[in-house]
Amino acid sequence: MEPFNIRIPHKGKDITLTIQPENDYYKIIYYGGIVGAIRNRDTDWELVDEQEIEPGDLPLYDYRKGHDDHEKLELQLFEINQIAGEIEKRKVEH
Repeated sequence: MEPFNIRIPHKGKDITLTIQPENDYYKIIYYGGIVGAIRNRDTDWELVDEQEIEPGDLPLYDYRKGHDDHEKLELQLFEINQIAGEIEKRKVEH
């Protein structure tokens, strides 16, 4: 599966995230940095520990770095569920 963009609601606004599939997880990229990653375990989605994420060419996301027009994105249960739903929908389409 190739990387793809999704839109999810966050603090009253829609934000665009890039989802980059890896071996057994999906990197979540926002403003050019890795916010985190999630993986599917049976029927549940979980956050991947930061030490397990292979950054590749991407830095970790720093919301203060030159982007005063958006708030810090933190992956809470609501965001994880929204992202997981979009990934599942994308998997069915392809």
